[in-house]
Amino acid sequence: MEPLYITVKSDIENKINEKFYKKGDYLPSEAELQKVYNVSRTTIRQAIRLLISDGLVTIIRGKGTKVTPSRLSYKISSLMSFTELMKQQGLVPSIKDFSVKRMKAPDGVHVKLDLSEGEEVFEIYRVRTADEEPITINTSYIPCQLLHTFDQSVFSKEQSLYMILKKFYHINIIVTEDVVTAVKATSAQAKTLHIAKNDPVLCIERLAYGNNHILVEYSKIFIRSDRFKQVYTLRSNT
Repeated sequence: MEPLYITVKSDIENKINEKFYKKGDYLPSEAELQKVYNVSRTTIRQAIRLLISDGLVTIIRGKGTKVTPSRLSYKISSLMSFTELMKQQGLVPSIKDFSVKRMKAPDGVHVKLDLSEGEEVFEIYRVRTADEEPITINTSYIPCQLLHTFDQSVFSKEQSLYMILKKFYHINIIVTEDVVTAVKATSAQAKTLHIAKNDPVLCIERLAYGNNHILVEYSKIFIRSDRFKQVYTLRSNT
């Protein structure tokens, strides 16, 4: 006979899978679940811990236990835009916040882009959403010399930056180099992404190269780790 907490966990998991509890819903309180299953609080807490471990729910301080949407998968071996990735997984991609600025390359950025100090770049800031839920904060820097006939309206209408570069500027992104680290969300990032301060987020620093290995973009992307997972495909050299 299986332990009671396993039985409770399995029943709640089934209700999540059957959409009795939908993504974003809060489970009943511990006291209410005790009554539903006629078990102790310890049993309920053990069941909840297993659900958290499986990525099905998360604890929101001061609010309760929230059903977690399934994580979005991204294959590291593929060069796919956020727009394509969301559509592939049945979600509606959009841009919540957007701005474009022309400026002197900030300290460090000109080094990343192999520019001389004082050279100008376009800074493109976007908050990307999936089904209206904020997922990423993207800040991209592109040398102004690559975009001679710059039209800001193009960037506000289209969603994929790489598609814009290809369609309007004939720049094809061939390869990217990504450095991925785990960091804690700042207050500003947490507010934008609808998470708590110090929650873990993925930080991707990217260099994107076009034809003839021309350095096109340096970007910094912050991604909600509770909504996103990276999938690596490794192959043997033999």
